[in-house]
Amino acid sequence: MPYASVNGQQLYFEDTGGDGPVVVFSHGNLMNRRMWEPQVSALAGEFRCVVWDARLHGRTKDDGDLYTYWDSADDLLGLLDHLGVERAALVGHSQGGFLSLRAALRAPERVGSLVLIDTAAVAWPGEALAQMGGVGEGFRAGGPGAVAPVLLDLLLGRPDVHEEWLREWRAQPRERLADAVAVLMGVDDISARLGEITQPALIVHGEADLPVPLPLGRMLRDRLPGAVGLAVIPDAGHTPSLTHPGEVNACVAAFLRHGAVPPPPVGDPALLPRAFQDALNAHDADAVLALYGEGAVMGTVAGEVIRGSAALRAEVEGTIAADPCIANTVRHVVVGDGTALVVADWSLSLAGAGGERVGACGTAVNVAARAQDGTWRFVILNPGGLG
Repeated sequence: MPYASVNGQQLYFEDTGGDGPVVVFSHGNLMNRRMWEPQVSALAGEFRCVVWDARLHGRTKDDGDLYTYWDSADDLLGLLDHLGVERAALVGHSQGGFLSLRAALRAPERVGSLVLIDTAAVAWPGEALAQMGGVGEGFRAGGPGAVAPVLLDLLLGRPDVHEEWLREWRAQPRERLADAVAVLMGVDDISARLGEITQPALIVHGEADLPVPLPLGRMLRDRLPGAVGLAVIPDAGHTPSLTHPGEVNACVAAFLRHGAVPPPPVGDPALLPRAFQDALNAHDADAVLALYGEGAVMGTVAGEVIRGSAALRAEVEGTIAADPCIANTVRHVVVGDGTALVVADWSLSLAGAGGERVGACGTAVNVAARAQDGTWRFVILNPGGLG
């Protein structure tokens, strides 16, 4: 098995190898390297993907002592030394983001870019510490069964993956799990130093994250000088890389390839009208067109039918030139086998020729199709209704 002797510990890691840019994935608290399987599956080949188990987690053989996330940052840098890697992109979830930020502060020349998923730069407030203390004592006294029903829902929120991670916890000594929580409770506040981290950074955050609420992701976006944007994953909780892998993979891949990120693909057809609204109000033609499937057709209120990528782009860009402000409200969604009917009320205001605002409203009856990756896009856009 691949182990790296680093700082007196035996760190377990897995390396896809290859000549692509190196990306190191650091897992969240009480998780392990296996949480990144959806991302490694999507990125391996194009990138050299490295996953590893932090101290007190997974297969890593450690001294059992408590440590800090500065120690974890040093472990990560030592793992890079072991692999002979001078510089890597760091992807971190929750505590993996804690240590990735600290690695960027400790050795900025070793970090090419950062992807920070549901993480933060602050210490925990008292209420959260009290809750974590109860979780830690629950592990220590009763083992995983004492805390799993509440904690798994809090961390994952998707019952179909709960049993897999409960098995992972049951494979660990209960004291080790409790100590891992104790390490998490001790994270220090580095928010005042975020301005020192200048590498390109993508922030990804579950919209419904409870342990690390979305405003903490917004803080990273606002205070990291190199932040390219915040990708909010609709309806996702604390671990979107596991529960919403299609959306997360698209964002991460785009960032690693180009240093930018498109809006995440939509995993539920009911969310398409809101995504369209956000993209059009942001005056982002590319984001709007990314919501259109191959061969999409648009019928205008005036009865014109627009088809073909060039004509659709011209229509979208023409609308954006008129300073649009749109509001969509979903009325009805019917999902079939790979297609969906999406009915939404809309109201739109545009700048008129004289600078005045001109308004219109109606009901759109749209058809969406599901791609092979599970994401949805419009294939028929009919803002005038059935007509």
